[in-house]
Amino acid sequence: MFPSLFVSHGAPNTILKKVNTRTNLRNLVNNLDKPKYIVMVSAHWCSRGLKIINPLANDLLYDFMGFEPELYRVKYPLSSDINYTKDVLEALKDFDVKIDEKRVTFDHGVWTILYMMYEKLDIPVIQLSLPLDYSVEELINIGEKLKVLKNEAMIITSGSLTHNLHTVSFDAHHKPSQDVKEFEEKITEILKKGNMKEILNIQNIENFRYMHPSLEHFLPIYIAIGNSNNKIADAINNEILNKTLSMQSYIFKD
Repeated sequence: MFPSLFVSHGAPNTILKKVNTRTNLRNLVNNLDKPKYIVMVSAHWCSRGLKIINPLANDLLYDFMGFEPELYRVKYPLSSDINYTKDVLEALKDFDVKIDEKRVTFDHGVWTILYMMYEKLDIPVIQLSLPLDYSVEELINIGEKLKVLKNEAMIITSGSLTHNLHTVSFDAHHKPSQDVKEFEEKITEILKKGNMKEILNIQNIENFRYMHPSLEHFLPIYIAIGNSNNKIADAINNEILNKTLSMQSYIFKD
């Protein structure tokens, strides 16, 4: 069975920087078996109700502004797949998932992570939207329902452990914020125990709303948690970039 992941994707131009995150994510997948396909959820495709990307999707969405020109020239082959889309639809039939025919490109929350993880990706990627009208329990249940795919698919959720853009520095190597370090430690301590009562209370810890003025970059982690049997996570990327963007990411191995 394949693990589930929560990966902090950071700024889009992280893929151009000399940072530990790139090495850590590449090393991670080098030590994992390759799945037949990947199911992804990104903070950058939010919706009402649960949706799935067009099975014909095969291009990148450059959904950001003001970055280096070379970032907009990055090419990285990605494609969905009709047969695996049907498998995901079947697994999530209780949620009345709809194919979004207009969604034919992969947002940067998907492709920048995969770009850092895999030098070349030759397996399909089936992207699900992040339904903002779902409760935490419903997001966890999405992950639970996706367990039937774990023998073939790896579930990767993409967000950010911290995401207060009012506090970030344009310098990727700016000295990390002590508040972010302490917040990251608190989250890691909770996740490594796998205690569902604490997990469900996680948004009430000190500074949570400061680190997440809006929730969309944290919510994907609940799907990864739901996909895990024991709910226990290992931290895999201890780096803070741009002063306040924690790149800490987690693997749920069971």
